[in-house]
Amino acid sequence: MNIKNTKTLLLVFLLSVASFAQDQKTFAQEIEKKQISNGNDTIHPKDKEKNYNRWSVNLNGGTNIGIKPFTEGYYATTPNYFFNPDFNHFDLNVRKMFNTKFGLRWDFAYDNFSSDNSSPYFNNNLYRTSLQAVLNVHRAFNWEEFTDTFGLQLHLGPGVSFLEAPSTTTFSDYDNIFSVLGGATALIKASDKIVFSLDFTMISNLTHHVTLDGQSKIDPSFSRTGSIYVSTIGLTYYFGKEEKHADWYWENKKDENDELLARIEFLETMMNDTDRDGVPDYLDAENNTITGVAVDTKGRAVDLNNNGVPDELESYINTTYGDLQATVNNLISGDTNYSNAQMRSMINGQYVNVFFDFDETKITTGTISAINFLIKYLNANPNSKAEIIGYADEYGDFDYNIDLSRRRAEKVTEMIVKYGIDANRLKVVVKGEDNSVPKESSLARQMVRRVAFKVD
Repeated sequence: MNIKNTKTLLLVFLLSVASFAQDQKTFAQEIEKKQISNGNDTIHPKDKEKNYNRWSVNLNGGTNIGIKPFTEGYYATTPNYFFNPDFNHFDLNVRKMFNTKFGLRWDFAYDNFSSDNSSPYFNNNLYRTSLQAVLNVHRAFNWEEFTDTFGLQLHLGPGVSFLEAPSTTTFSDYDNIFSVLGGATALIKASDKIVFSLDFTMISNLTHHVTLDGQSKIDPSFSRTGSIYVSTIGLTYYFGKEEKHADWYWENKKDENDELLARIEFLETMMNDTDRDGVPDYLDAENNTITGVAVDTKGRAVDLNNNGVPDELESYINTTYGDLQATVNNLISGDTNYSNAQMRSMINGQYVNVFFDFDETKITTGTISAINFLIKYLNANPNSKAEIIGYADEYGDFDYNIDLSRRRAEKVTEMIVKYGIDANRLKVVVKGEDNSVPKESSLARQMVRRVAFKVD
């Protein structure tokens, strides 16, 4: 084949490739969609610490042990915890957690002190209210795995009590007692709303005026020595619309780290420059431009005449080989004469192709020249037959690409028959995926989305 024919083959091939290098979905559009969908998402939103419930109510029942003070010879009932428990204490408290570690609770309690079998009779009541600070120990020490089922709290604060002794004449009305309370509560979570509790509290009474039995007054020097121990079991209910209460809420640091790493990777991806045109992919509206071709600020190849061929490349081709479009027009119109052998070599060498957009079977105007070239050959050689060979790129599964390449070949066959070629002279060949080019190259993938020909 002479130099003139080689140049013409190159011109036809370049024009076919350039005609189908447009209309690709840009990475910049994908970035914009992702940014919109994640608009207000941050790793540490300001209200993250509020994503839990804060209020709870707790009801307890159990037993108290009055340690002192008692009148000499008087004793309160000492309960047998396992075989003969004496439930002489009840309390109700409302609690609010300010965060996952600290809170306040306000409680109301009732205690009864009655005589032991070896003691003279008495039966007195103690009413109490207190305001106590609460420390969520398991959260303060970050026992994350432990907090799924079990918890531990400490509570401490002041209170005021009123001792009632209706069977005595030692004092009238109530004995007002100021107290300091401290204790520990073990939590066992039954659900996100219900928790069982075990509590032990020590109460130090600071202003006793009479003994717990109510039979005698206390020397002022011993008024600060009162002690009561209380053991209870209880039930807690959490209020709120969130999934978890502050008692059990904890941030999964591993998930946060994974999210941070994903964001860093995302930012690195945004700064990639796939086509190496100097414009990062997240700003590049056309991230498959030919290397070395001038682009604008959005990464688009400069094409002032809108013919689908970058001006810089078109200028080089026209300067080197002459007017590209004029050459093709001459080829289609028949002004350029080729021998049968030359035309067959060009067709079977796959210089003549019909190219398609991604996932498309529509024949565009720019591919008519390739079809006309084959028709011209078949008209000039009425005994010759042709294979119409369909291809697809590697995207999509195997069966889908087989079907896509078949539909492309059938579409081209229909057009050739429409122009007067007998269908019996044409054979559809389905090739499916063409994986002969690098998958990461968008330009290379455009070249394999095609229909080629083979003639005998």
